[in-house]
Amino acid sequence: MKNTIEIKNFRSFQSLKVDGFKKVNLIGGKNNIGKTSLLEALLLFFYPHPNSTLGIKKARKQSSDSLKKQPKEAWNSLFYNQDITKKICLQGEFDSQCKKIKLLVAQSLKSEIFNEDENIKDLLGIISEDNSSISILQIQQQINTEEIIKKNLVAHSRGFYSPDFPDEIDIPVIPSSVPISGQEIAKKYDRVKYEGKSDDFLKMIQILDPSIVEAETYSFVEPTLFLRKDNQKRGFPISLFGDATYRCSSIALEILSEDNKVIFVDEIENGIHHTNQKEFWELLFRLSKEFDVTIFATTHSLEMIKAFALAGKKYSEQGAYIELAENPRTQKTIAITRSIDDLQYELEHHKPVRGE
Repeated sequence: MKNTIEIKNFRSFQSLKVDGFKKVNLIGGKNNIGKTSLLEALLLFFYPHPNSTLGIKKARKQSSDSLKKQPKEAWNSLFYNQDITKKICLQGEFDSQCKKIKLLVAQSLKSEIFNEDENIKDLLGIISEDNSSISILQIQQQINTEEIIKKNLVAHSRGFYSPDFPDEIDIPVIPSSVPISGQEIAKKYDRVKYEGKSDDFLKMIQILDPSIVEAETYSFVEPTLFLRKDNQKRGFPISLFGDATYRCSSIALEILSEDNKVIFVDEIENGIHHTNQKEFWELLFRLSKEFDVTIFATTHSLEMIKAFALAGKKYSEQGAYIELAENPRTQKTIAITRSIDDLQYELEHHKPVRGE
């Protein structure tokens, strides 16, 4: 298994190749080196869907109002140097499956990328008769030698539209600062409980607060998740337990969902006290193996990297650390992949592992 991805013309990457991914992957490096961009590229590679693109924009807190005012610039920030004339290419191989993803932009209904898509032509004709304020992102996917699958996402003065929205899917990504709603977290917990995994969820929450003894939903009270401590008669909404518990719950629910085989967590250290980080990683390694889930996470915390290495000793073949750094000769970003054992050696000998 190669477990590799090559990225071209995406965000800050003109070209970047990363090899050696495992089941649990931690991405580190200096600020603004491209950790989140790599996570986004992996997200689009595994989930090449319009929802992924919109989720990326939401996580980056890009104003929908400004995009509506300038729909022709809706996709610029996805492209290297904001040059939408060059395709974004994501090509890789995971678990012996080869996949190619391409992202193209058209700002005219006459574009050749719509030659065989009469439905979207008719739709866009209704949205904008003069075709002056439309920008279309097309996502192309090819697995091995199968037929290319195309999905379109339209930006116009009224917002976003995709004919693929009826096939809307849940994107298993935990951004660094945008929480999911209480209603959504309750829905996810009900699904996990139905699948018989509520005990695993509780164990993960108890890493942060061992006094929490029960999780439950009460739709007639409030559509959210309620947590109860051992000294309480009834539970309280999860929003009252702080950001760390809320975020840890979101991560746990994504891992435990049967629908998710790959999840993405940006700045995984957020809210996790350094004294709990090793135990947190140990549980992630165990759940990843037990439920066959691949995890991609980013961090700029040295403490979190050390905890990852310590917890990974029991799972040395399951984890990989990817360091993003700048090539001093070319000033381009490069990726250095380390096994758990190699990472542990570097840390013990006080070697730099965060792109220093």
